[in-house]
Amino acid sequence: GLIGSLRWWYEALVRGLGGYACDPTGNNRCPDKDGKRCVACELFGCTGWARKFRLRVLDSNGGLIENAVGAEQEITLQFLELRPMSEEEKWLLANAVEIAARYGAIGGKTTSLRQVQGLVKLAKPVDKPGLQKDAVRQWLRGFRRVKHKPKWADLRYFIFVPNKALSEDPREIARRVDPGFLLGQKKPERSRKIFVFKRPDRTFAYFRTKETYQKVLKEWGATFRSEGIKTGEEVLHEL
Repeated sequence: GLIGSLRWWYEALVRGLGGYACDPTGNNRCPDKDGKRCVACELFGCTGWARKFRLRVLDSNGGLIENAVGAEQEITLQFLELRPMSEEEKWLLANAVEIAARYGAIGGKTTSLRQVQGLVKLAKPVDKPGLQKDAVRQWLRGFRRVKHKPKWADLRYFIFVPNKALSEDPREIARRVDPGFLLGQKKPERSRKIFVFKRPDRTFAYFRTKETYQKVLKEWGATFRSEGIKTGEEVLHEL
């Protein structure tokens, strides 16, 4: 669940920087007919290509956690290289972890209809390679490139409110703005796109068109003016 969640944020970050990350469950998943892989599959693996790292979750004493992580439990995510990872991959992975922790959620089922608490607080800054963002953008161009579908998470169309829970029912916003995309459903399984957590409070969402993104941003900007609302573009700018 942790690896799947981190891959989802990694994909959103890659797309936000103008790169391509496939949907690993879709028909156009990697590798393509020429054996090429997208940048996300290069790190996280796909058919015929193993993941480059092993993830270990450690408790405060350095012991391995093999069951579910408990509430208020201090953990360390340890990434062990199984094959060499490039500095760009380490940069993207570190930033994906940090964005998920500061503004989103980490863990299995955080994007499903059955919400599971997945908020974490960073105990210390995430270690990152000293790369420039433009250099990473240039590096992304060397991988498989296909026009990605609007329904895939793209950090440029995210809105984050890290310290406030939305009071309005997210389903009402979804029906008013873009019900075909924002509303989740059980059969066929389709995740919701507006996430609200309470105690601690947090709200975030993502959208498939610039028009719906700007419409909700205008609404939430008035509602959350004093709560530190932040756009995905602003998060990208800070990297």
